[in-house]
Amino acid sequence: MGNNGRFGIFYPLASHVFQGRQDLISSTIWTQLEASLDLFETHEAGDILFYGYDLPAFNFDFSGLGNLVPKLDETEGWSGTLADIMDQMGFQDIPQVVLDNKLALLLGVNNTDDKVYEVKTGSDGMGDFMNIQSWNGSSTLHYWKGEGAQYCNMINGTDGSQYPPRLTRDSVLRIYTSELCRSLYLTYEKDLYHHGIPVYRYVPPREVLEDPEVNHDNLCYCVPDRDHCLGAGMLSLQPCLGLPLVLSTPHFYQGDEKELAKLVGLNPTKSEHETTIDVEPRTGVAMYAAKKMQLNIPLKRYGNLPSFKNVPEVIFPILWVNESANVDADMSQEVRNAVFVPFVVVDAICGSLIAVGALLLVLSGFRFLHIKRSAEQDKL
Repeated sequence: MGNNGRFGIFYPLASHVFQGRQDLISSTIWTQLEASLDLFETHEAGDILFYGYDLPAFNFDFSGLGNLVPKLDETEGWSGTLADIMDQMGFQDIPQVVLDNKLALLLGVNNTDDKVYEVKTGSDGMGDFMNIQSWNGSSTLHYWKGEGAQYCNMINGTDGSQYPPRLTRDSVLRIYTSELCRSLYLTYEKDLYHHGIPVYRYVPPREVLEDPEVNHDNLCYCVPDRDHCLGAGMLSLQPCLGLPLVLSTPHFYQGDEKELAKLVGLNPTKSEHETTIDVEPRTGVAMYAAKKMQLNIPLKRYGNLPSFKNVPEVIFPILWVNESANVDADMSQEVRNAVFVPFVVVDAICGSLIAVGALLLVLSGFRFLHIKRSAEQDKL
């Protein structure tokens, strides 16, 4: 087998397609797959990430099986793409990625829109300003089927760029992100300054991606059921992407320590690997955001392939991404002049008016006392 490229994603995909089918046909397919494909694949970075590369065509020879399998009475093999093979095997629900016959980790994501969002305008109250009403024509998701799926399929909060105004340190920021195929939330961590503008930093608490056996709210993210839950810090993307990929925090930060111990070279740190959002609390505008995530392949013994007979089960990292946005110094100054300074001026004016009012009240009191004393002296 070649070893001059990244671990190929085709084997996990094929394993997902043929899982549970250990008949003679599947065994023969696995044997011929190993003979024709390298364990590692080499492609252009753009093709691996965004544009995709074509899956190979196959020609499976079943002549050696004879009459052992009745369905082979009229054929000595199957040929075509993976989708063709699945159709000939009688599959009813072929994943879209297989029908497209093209593989990429982020296929269709680069330079594309994120479907249509319908959001609240704040006309009914600014407390739900920019909260998502529907995404891609639906008010809920349909990916998750586990325990409490109704909760996991909820679309909560905003898209992460804007939040309701007048945030406090007790505010909980709720976000829906289509890349994660779920909603999540962040809580206050500390006060900071962004180019001179006071901001609150919010981070996702550990329980958001906690082990489902610890935080039962995450049981509905177990795929396909509770017996196949992933550990802390991990989420299966198979239900929404159709690919056997696992999303995690980079370097398994705050994640499953057992998985971390299986790998060499990972060093999870808060400063490098934690997702953060800095928000100007008066307006709810995000001044800085860093969404950090890691894509992994669930590596295990695939089918009956000899090359995998000694492979341990491990969540194998492919890459991690820091998707960040930052309001630069010039734009921050414009925000400060347009938003922050007027608030300061208004506060100063209000403070001055209060002070003037208090002074007038005191002067009025003195004036009243003076008039009262004058009246008493006149009586004497």
